[in-house]
Amino acid sequence: MQLDISNLQKALGRGAFGGVIGQPVTLSFRQGLLAVAFACIALLIGYFFGSPQDAVFSACVALAGGYMALNVGANDVANSVGPMVGARALPLGAALLLAAVAETAGALLAGEHVAGRIAYRIVDQDMVHDPVQFVIGMLSALVAAALWINAANLLRAPISTTHAIIGGIVGVAVFAIGADAVAWPEISLITLGWFLSPMVSAAVAVLIFTFIRSELLGVQNKVRAARTWIPILIAAMAALFTLYLIAKGLANVWRPTTPVLITTVLAAFIAALAASGPYIRRSSMGLANRNQTVQVLFRVPLIVAGGFLAFSHGANDIANIAGPVTAILHVQKTSDLSLSLDIPIWVFVLGALGLSVGLLFFSSGMVRVVATRITKITPVRAYAIAMATASTVTAASWIDLPVSTTQIAVGAIFGIGIFREYQTRRDLEKRVLEDGATKKKQRLLIRREDAIRILAVWVITFPAAGLIAATVFWGINRFL
Repeated sequence: MQLDISNLQKALGRGAFGGVIGQPVTLSFRQGLLAVAFACIALLIGYFFGSPQDAVFSACVALAGGYMALNVGANDVANSVGPMVGARALPLGAALLLAAVAETAGALLAGEHVAGRIAYRIVDQDMVHDPVQFVIGMLSALVAAALWINAANLLRAPISTTHAIIGGIVGVAVFAIGADAVAWPEISLITLGWFLSPMVSAAVAVLIFTFIRSELLGVQNKVRAARTWIPILIAAMAALFTLYLIAKGLANVWRPTTPVLITTVLAAFIAALAASGPYIRRSSMGLANRNQTVQVLFRVPLIVAGGFLAFSHGANDIANIAGPVTAILHVQKTSDLSLSLDIPIWVFVLGALGLSVGLLFFSSGMVRVVATRITKITPVRAYAIAMATASTVTAASWIDLPVSTTQIAVGAIFGIGIFREYQTRRDLEKRVLEDGATKKKQRLLIRREDAIRILAVWVITFPAAGLIAATVFWGINRFL
């Protein structure tokens, strides 16, 4: 099945976006030129805005950071774009543009400002003494994470870029200092989040989807039910995403008191309810009393949800790019290992630019996987996925449990697919028992090949990134 990808994509050229959904995606000549052009831009940004004392080194570090940003944009952002595209709420080109703008805004307006948070959360600072080896180690971790994410892009497997960079840091720490340097309780907590959060997200998505099926799709007067429930669901989404933005996306620039937080979330709910009620009534006028009407009415909320997810992703995951780059340049310049500093604005700009370029021109294959290859997505299912993703990430942030937005979003998609297969099997068995129908082979609603590939890459991301980082670290020290 092919999806319309809008006149914008046609204007820029089919190769620019990496191919049309439903067709094989290969690296085009235009994409290669674009990658080279972006590499040159990254080098120039690092050279002119980095450390004047060592401009060439700054340029090389900026190149590594830009390469990482490019791959994060090509991989991670499919989580916010994929459900939108799969549900046909927006064509691919428009969805990519929306996500690029939201990602950039999130990265620049609400990005992480503490450069050493990632490194010294998992490595004992007291055991790090050599500034030169720290610089080589962080650079090795950054390059290793970018290489592994690039490999995941080629394998069409959405992975956690946070886990890749953490795996790289752990690999270097174990190789260079020893296993005692790693904060294994923190690693255990992260590992718990890997396994627990996708299952929670899947369960939440199924609960939301079941509620919508029962109260909107399963009633006799679907239009009246839609006019009653969809404004409430939109208002709930507005309240949740307001909480999500404050807890996850804006935590670095605004931490309101509890009364202010409750008032803000409640105001978002009331405002969304007041605005969506008339809109849904007006949009449903003259529509037929069928399930497709309900699906159509969920499209606009989906677009808003995708924008919110992209904004928060840009605000949060920019740290995986800007944090290591700033730490490397700071220690190289000052030999200060405390890393209590802010990230320069040019590093944010470089990261945001890389995210946007990677998303716009290299992500269509990954979006295709999330949108169509795991299971079929409709607007109702996509709404459940978006709400489950936001609620799970928000809850994890509240209890300070490290999680992956990628795994949570894909876990919600898996949950919907598994539930649909369960429902199909149960209905088939019911017809066999009640009507004496011939038992037929059940149609699979989750693509096993894609699911197994994604899960396998998830499992090996941490050790693979660590092994690559240790190898790069050894190579740099060997040939210096």
